Amino acid sequence: MRRALALVSLALVLALTACTGLPTTGYVNPGRGPQSDDAQAFAFVPDGPQDDASPAEIVEGFLRAGSGPADDWATAKLFLSPGATWDPRARVTIDTLAARRAAPSADGSVVTVSLSTVAGVDADGAYAPAATGSAQTLSFALAQVDGQWRITSAPDGVVLYEEVFPTVYQSASIAYFDPTWSFIVPDVRWFPRALVASRVATALVDGQPSSWLSGAVRNAFPEELSLVGRSVTLSSGGVAQVQLPRAALSLDRTTLDRMQTQLARSLSSAGISEVQMTVEGTPVTASEVAVRVTRIDPSPAVLTSLGVFGALSGDQVESIPGLSDAIESLAPTMVELEADRSLAAVRTQQGTVASALADGRTFLLDDRPGLIAPTIDAEGAIWSVPSAAPAQLHVITPEGVPRDVGNAWPDASEITAMQISRDGTRVAAIVTVSGAREVWVAGILRSAGEIDLGPPHVLSFSQQGAFDIAWLDDTTIGVLSSVDGVSRLSELSVGGRGTEAQAPEGARTLAAGSTSVRVLDDQGRLYSRRGSSWTLVASNIRVLAAQQGTTS
Repeated sequence: MRRALALVSLALVLALTACTGLPTTGYVNPGRGPQSDDAQAFAFVPDGPQDDASPAEIVEGFLRAGSGPADDWATAKLFLSPGATWDPRARVTIDTLAARRAAPSADGSVVTVSLSTVAGVDADGAYAPAATGSAQTLSFALAQVDGQWRITSAPDGVVLYEEVFPTVYQSASIAYFDPTWSFIVPDVRWFPRALVASRVATALVDGQPSSWLSGAVRNAFPEELSLVGRSVTLSSGGVAQVQLPRAALSLDRTTLDRMQTQLARSLSSAGISEVQMTVEGTPVTASEVAVRVTRIDPSPAVLTSLGVFGALSGDQVESIPGLSDAIESLAPTMVELEADRSLAAVRTQQGTVASALADGRTFLLDDRPGLIAPTIDAEGAIWSVPSAAPAQLHVITPEGVPRDVGNAWPDASEITAMQISRDGTRVAAIVTVSGAREVWVAGILRSAGEIDLGPPHVLSFSQQGAFDIAWLDDTTIGVLSSVDGVSRLSELSVGGRGTEAQAPEGARTLAAGSTSVRVLDDQGRLYSRRGSSWTLVASNIRVLAAQQGTTS
């Protein structure tokens, strides 16, 4: 029934856009809800210009034809006059169906189109949401050609309704390394479905990371190396081949292996299972390197109402040697564990931030007033900040040596929650700007012992009532909110769209699980969600700990 409803909805969109949708073979997008679409992939075959169409009808038809990227948007170009230039790849503007309006001038030589914008995608495929209530006006110049109105000047880029966008464009992840070459860090982009593999390869080899991520990740492909051609070809054996120049043969094996790893991981997100680098048709010898995983231990880490901390297994709590006693001694209200469980960051009942070590030692790290829950980075340092002073972000060693963080949450007046990604390259936060709560993510920049945050990237301009945040996987951030007593869980894609669903009543703490989302409510009940269902896992839980991964 759900699929039938999805197809009915898509059919309505097709009727409204005057396009014909033909089923095609789509790619499989791994990941959570914000990255996937229920409907089958469709190729839009938009109508060309109709005889004796008015200027407004020509412009409206041209905009609808943006849904057909085949042959470099050949149908859309039929609406242009001879000699008119237009670059459809420059950007994508995503707008709402009901709000689009076209208004011609009295003589028909100019048509202005007003839009209510939802998001945009730049020329590199990077997605960014628009602020709530954003409006935009586009202007088109027209003239008569052989008695028919045609567009002589049009803004570069295409405009797509938000219902149509995910059927024309597909998300894929450009794979970079963290600065230690240990983790793969995905940079989500959006490309036309028919062109996705070639655009992914071009973005990786010839492009740059998204601006907010630049400096936080590394690319094994040397800057001077470029693709030969701009396409990914298939060999007779079905292997995707990426052509590189002869200069690639002078690279060392470690670099080539890292390049192969990035290509394979990037193109797998475009539905390609096997990839090969070649030079003048000859395969380059290279193998994928092992990278660290970012999964979570399947056992939740909790503090029970009796004050016992450990890994929850069934109805038993298994103590973590050395660390459990140290955590319990701090009377925690919030806990985050390092991946190997040798360290914990703790906010105490007194509101201070402390560390707990597996050898049983504890250290008071921060006693400033109003501290939020701390988080642990990939180097084992603990990040702490007062809620009312976002710029006063400190990175503190487990033994208590602090450092300031540069460019910490500029223009934010308050920070409610934050967490570092398990690959250690990004930090997400709920901040308040001009009285509104927003969700930001920023790259972590390290140089010569200094730590700075890159420019913040906004994931949500309006997250009313948001109070807790967690990295659910490498590209998805979960946000708990409560409005008028109703608990909601938003899942925001770092580089894409989001979803929102109801959370358990009274939800107060959010944490990622190995294959699920975990929520603790204000009655001490621990829930786990798989799919759309919440299951009660345990009761009498005081604290649900966040985890920075696992070594297993």
